[in-house]
Amino acid sequence: MELQTAPKSEEAKPVTVHALSFLQRGSASQGARVPLNRALTLIENAALRFRSPQLSTLAMKARVQEDHFVKVRSMIKDFIAKLEADAEAEAETKGFCDKEMAAAIGDRDGATADIEKYTAKINNIETKLKKLAAEIKVLGEQIAELYKSLKEATELREDEKAQNMKTIADASAGLGATKMALSALEKFYNNAFLQQTSKYTPPNAGRDGQTVGDLAPPALEGEYHGNQDASKGIIGLLEVIISDFERTIETTTAEEKAAQKEFDEFKADCEEDIADKEKSKKQKEAKVADLTDELNDTKENLKDAEAKKKLALSELEELKGMCVEQPEDWEEKNKKRTEEIEALKEAMKILDEWQQA
Repeated sequence: MELQTAPKSEEAKPVTVHALSFLQRGSASQGARVPLNRALTLIENAALRFRSPQLSTLAMKARVQEDHFVKVRSMIKDFIAKLEADAEAEAETKGFCDKEMAAAIGDRDGATADIEKYTAKINNIETKLKKLAAEIKVLGEQIAELYKSLKEATELREDEKAQNMKTIADASAGLGATKMALSALEKFYNNAFLQQTSKYTPPNAGRDGQTVGDLAPPALEGEYHGNQDASKGIIGLLEVIISDFERTIETTTAEEKAAQKEFDEFKADCEEDIADKEKSKKQKEAKVADLTDELNDTKENLKDAEAKKKLALSELEELKGMCVEQPEDWEEKNKKRTEEIEALKEAMKILDEWQQA
């Protein structure tokens, strides 16, 4: 009977094994040598193909035990278990690395995005605060100028009013005095006129109603009622003066009223403008307070984001040595290990088939 086993690798060559007799099977040193040799050759070829120092070491150790079928089989079995355990451990490590690296990278990228967002927000708030500060300064200057203008206008109005009141008072006093003088003069000259028109004409008077005694030089005794012709000029002058006083009072009163009205309108407009500007200034100051609070909060958020990024970078640096800086890629290493395990299992299959034969 002839037993033939097809190899799995290119280096392994078909080996023809003649069926052993009952006596031959009883001798492990004779019967096991052929399958052991095939199995070890397969391992050596795999070691060369995969450039595996571990398989080479195993093959060398097994060659020493070539006549001990059970020991060689146990060595191969233990080595397969070790490789599988290593694969499982590295798979767990890779899972851990992938998870932790992804989390750290996510934290780093998220923190970087937050830093950019908070930095932009801080710049925006600071720009708004500068603009508000400039606007508040302008409003403050405008309000101060309005108060100054109102104060100056009030002082001028008070001075003008005092002058007008004095003018009116002086004119009123002059008007009263002039009217009294006019009244006195009119009374004086009017009484003299009545006395002249009702004068008694004595007997023996001439055509002009005068006697010889009347033609005598004038004496200082008796009543004198002034020059009637001249009195007309004085009374007219007083009447002109009275008219001037009355016109002065009327004109000054009208001017005072107009000036007061104009001042009241200016004052109302000025106070309204001041109120509007003060309201706007207070609103902007309140906005500054809100933005300042928001700026402080954003700066705190920025610090937190920077600390988070620093921590993420530190974690990445720690994971780098364990998960990234390996002598060979994990995928390639895992593939190589899988092929090594498959080669060893093929060797085990050869031994198992011989043992079952």
